[in-house]
Amino acid sequence: MRLASPTLPRAKNSSPGRRSRRRGWFGLLLLMFVALLMFTVSAAATCTFVLKWGSTGSAAGQFITPRGIAVDPSGNVLVTDQNNRVQKFDSSGNTVSTFGINGVVSGGFVSPNRVTTDSAGNVYVTDSDETAARVQKFNSNGVFQFTFGTPGTGNSQFELPAGVAVDSSGNIYVADSGNHRIQKFDASHNFVTKWGSSGTGDTQFAAPQGVAVDSAGNVYVVDSGNNRVQKFTSSGAFLAKWGTSGSGDGEFSSPMGIAVDTSGNVYVADSGNNRIEVFDPSGTFVESCGTSGSGDGQFTSPGDVAIDTAGNLYVADTGADRVQKFSTTAAPPVANAGADQTVECAGATTSVSLDGSASTAGSGTINSYSWAEGANPLGTGAQLSVSLSSGSHIITLTVTDTGGGSDTDDVVVNIVDTTAPVIHVSGDDPMTVECHTGFSDPGATATDACAGAVSVTPSGSVNTLAPGSYTITYTATDGANTSTATRTVNVVDTTPPAITCPSDVTVTLPPNSSATSTAVSYPAVTATDSCSSSVNVNSSPASGSLFPVGTTTVNATASDGTNSSSCSFHVTVLYNFAGFFPPIANLPAINVVNAGRAVPVKFSLSGFKGLGIFAAGSPASGQIVCNPSENAVTVQDTVTAGGSSLSYDASSDQYIYVWKTDPSWAGTCRQLVVQLGDGSAHRADFRFK
Repeated sequence: MRLASPTLPRAKNSSPGRRSRRRGWFGLLLLMFVALLMFTVSAAATCTFVLKWGSTGSAAGQFITPRGIAVDPSGNVLVTDQNNRVQKFDSSGNTVSTFGINGVVSGGFVSPNRVTTDSAGNVYVTDSDETAARVQKFNSNGVFQFTFGTPGTGNSQFELPAGVAVDSSGNIYVADSGNHRIQKFDASHNFVTKWGSSGTGDTQFAAPQGVAVDSAGNVYVVDSGNNRVQKFTSSGAFLAKWGTSGSGDGEFSSPMGIAVDTSGNVYVADSGNNRIEVFDPSGTFVESCGTSGSGDGQFTSPGDVAIDTAGNLYVADTGADRVQKFSTTAAPPVANAGADQTVECAGATTSVSLDGSASTAGSGTINSYSWAEGANPLGTGAQLSVSLSSGSHIITLTVTDTGGGSDTDDVVVNIVDTTAPVIHVSGDDPMTVECHTGFSDPGATATDACAGAVSVTPSGSVNTLAPGSYTITYTATDGANTSTATRTVNVVDTTPPAITCPSDVTVTLPPNSSATSTAVSYPAVTATDSCSSSVNVNSSPASGSLFPVGTTTVNATASDGTNSSSCSFHVTVLYNFAGFFPPIANLPAINVVNAGRAVPVKFSLSGFKGLGIFAAGSPASGQIVCNPSENAVTVQDTVTAGGSSLSYDASSDQYIYVWKTDPSWAGTCRQLVVQLGDGSAHRADFRFK
């Protein structure tokens, strides 16, 4: 939808300076144009579409933003558009003539706005440009007669002149929009009077637009910014007002144009609501026609209206660059019960939505919607929800309107059952079951829109002794339709074998040998599996392997082909250490030594095992608390202190470690710790003097 404002010109040759000046008064009308973004919530239209003409362009019969429309005494239609011209058409939309040129010259236009005619067929046109704020008069053939008005705020001056009307005496009324007032001139365009100021009170205006005069000389003004119509005497005395902002009946959104027929009925172009509203002479809402859109009888920001003596209504459809013609002859409503429906059964009865909102009004507004199946009434309202049993139903909609007309339309509703039951598989799907465990089928349930709950029959089996994928099939029927669903059951073996390692094993090297390793046979590693009868067990190092001095970790694994488990234990091979030999006394005795002497520490490992028998950092000593009650043994066999050393005496099969003591140890007690490479530690206590 093009949101071109009905009051804003689309001048073809505007200079940058002129465009800048127009921005100055755009804010004045902003409130009116916000509503152009709204859609109409319209009462039923009583006007009947007759024809349309026009499209966007500058050729004859084309328009750029047509803003003003009028009908002369001969029934010809005059339209202003932003091609800076007035076009004249016959009542069938055929071009009769065109007049107007571009520019602030006699007979020229910069922004032609509204147009009207007098009883002699003379044509009056307002020019709303800031530099050409004036009214021009042409004869019925479009020949320029005179102009009056200049930009300004004084008498006979205008700012954004809009609507223009001529009464039976030839008096001219001009909506001086930018000055928020009405100015009255006599037939010779002499200033007579003015009324109005900016505001919201009676006889105050906010950018007044359309002006019309009835046969009694009363003046009607579209007070656009205040979303209302005000009615005055020919001298400007306030008589009445109606309208508020909104989209309901009798409400407006930026109303623009106005016309009065021979009976005094008032037609208003409710531009922002994309409709025409009709009121009686006192301002009571009668009806409306039109909705937002580009179709026949639809509008895009209609800017002005005119009505001929036969009651035909012409609308300047400003945003759509066209003119539409309507007849106001009474017409009956047209009932529309909607398209035939096929609805799936939902039980003993099925809810069905009936929609007659596509029905169209005739001369009045639709005031009654009645639904019935044969002689059985179902309810009222444009939309109705009913409950129907299975089968075919012929439902009749009857509509009546305030014009006294009525019409009927039938809709066929078939309630059918074409849907199979819906099966709901309970529990997991797919379902995973561990091998050698029990399987219990959670089952399934089924519901049917027509039959309700129905039974379910399962088929298929699951062997939990053998891993694999199994399918359970569920079947349900409502008597006419059958459905199936499946569950996948995967029997898996995810549990590793249960493996058991023996306790740690400790052995001693063979005596009287130089061996530093020995073969060790340990108890077998065992494993069981709940799903496999064949479990492979491996241990490393294997039982019977040679194990070196020290502690070796044996790692064992068990596999059932899919899963594995492991355990470990230790095999420790020790030297044959039988204790310390003299001169060292073994615990709990305490050896007494002169501090600073070297003590020969003797022991046997039952054969020469090399000189790398000590663990790293060993031997070592540390101070301990002396216990006077302990047995003390004086070490006689000491040597002069030199460096600590280790040697082996093959004749005695003894290792001799010469332990160098320190003179500063005098008066203390220390413990000597000899840690061997097999992880064992051997201790002797000493008191130094």
